Amino acid sequence: MQNHEIIKTEDGSDTLFNLSSGEHYHSIHGAVQESMHVFIDSGFLYSAPSNTNFNILEVGFGTGLNCLLTCKESISRDVKIFYDAIEPYPITKAMADKLNYTGLDGLSAFINEFTMMHSFDDGAVTIGPRFMLHKLKSTLESIELIPDNFNLVYFDAFSAEAQPELWKAEIFLKIRKSMVPGGILVTYAAKGIVRRALQQSGFTTERLPGPPGKREMLRATAV
Repeated sequence: MQNHEIIKTEDGSDTLFNLSSGEHYHSIHGAVQESMHVFIDSGFLYSAPSNTNFNILEVGFGTGLNCLLTCKESISRDVKIFYDAIEPYPITKAMADKLNYTGLDGLSAFINEFTMMHSFDDGAVTIGPRFMLHKLKSTLESIELIPDNFNLVYFDAFSAEAQPELWKAEIFLKIRKSMVPGGILVTYAAKGIVRRALQQSGFTTERLPGPPGKREMLRATAV
């Protein structure tokens, strides 16, 4: 039984609607627009210096859009990326092939990279000289994270209503311990319960303007 429907968002890019959770993978106001605003502009471009190695953790690989956009930006910044992505319920390659991301302006040169990102569910692959992807088909709760490893975390799980187990202080503490001091976590969420859970876990937080259709988002710094 097919568990996803492709939805065209307002900026022309696709997202998926998960029939089981009743959740969209991205904002219906613009999938690429949201990913760029929350994860690239407020996370990667904010924190990644040029000409360096950089470790990223993504919680919720989903469609691979954040990974694809990061791969693109790593080239312009000359940053070597080690990208770990946790996704217990990966979409099929056939479904990924139907998404229109590599047909959009600026992403058409990354067809092979996007295909490679969805060619496996668990393991590692080198995607060009600057990008190494390691995917874990697992839940965040069940894996061990390397201490003091990640410079940046994309927290892109389904909402706290759909996955309340992922938005708790003990989960954010586990993530914070895996981050270098001063590392950055970004998420589309901005609810007080999320901000307080982050603060209880040893992060300082700041509210930022959200992408179109959402008033605010959160950026947190590991201390």
